[in-house]
Amino acid sequence: MELAVLGWSQPQIAADLGISQAAVSKLLKRIETRLLRELAETVHRQKARQTLRLEHLFAEAMRAWNESKADTTRRRQRQTQGGDGAGATIAELVVENHHGDPRYLDEARKALADQRKLWGLTRRSPSSCSTDDMPEEVLRAELARQTQFLGVADPTVTDAVTAETVAADRPHSNALTPEPSTSSEKEIPHVDHE
Repeated sequence: MELAVLGWSQPQIAADLGISQAAVSKLLKRIETRLLRELAETVHRQKARQTLRLEHLFAEAMRAWNESKADTTRRRQRQTQGGDGAGATIAELVVENHHGDPRYLDEARKALADQRKLWGLTRRSPSSCSTDDMPEEVLRAELARQTQFLGVADPTVTDAVTAETVAADRPHSNALTPEPSTSSEKEIPHVDHE
């Protein structure tokens, strides 16, 4: 393999080692197969290691988000004025409500996006996911497929989700959303966009 990397041809390597060219070819293939297997294992280990790190970042961001929503209590002292001019000091406990810092959610979202990218789960560009140019039949079929993918087993839920989504995606359409198909109507074919 070292001689092949240096640019030697298989007949040259065979002559140098005193073996046949066919034996050199078999040896090189065996070495390349072993190297590819080792590289693939290394890549999988690196992906696993990076996944653990991204999951840690996500967990830390969510922990910080939850802590940023927690109420805080602080002690405050104030002076009061009495009728005779003498004042008193009153200690108060003030509880402040917080809605959370959205920057932590943004960091959590970035960690999830990096994890999807690492595992090759972000193949579509945002422009290819637009539903504006989809025919309604294709949109219904895609929504039914996505709902099935999410594990919604109740067909009435699937039809309701489909109808609401189609109505929401088509705000300028004057046509009413058709009723869900029955068994006597034509089935919508499955469309796979991948």
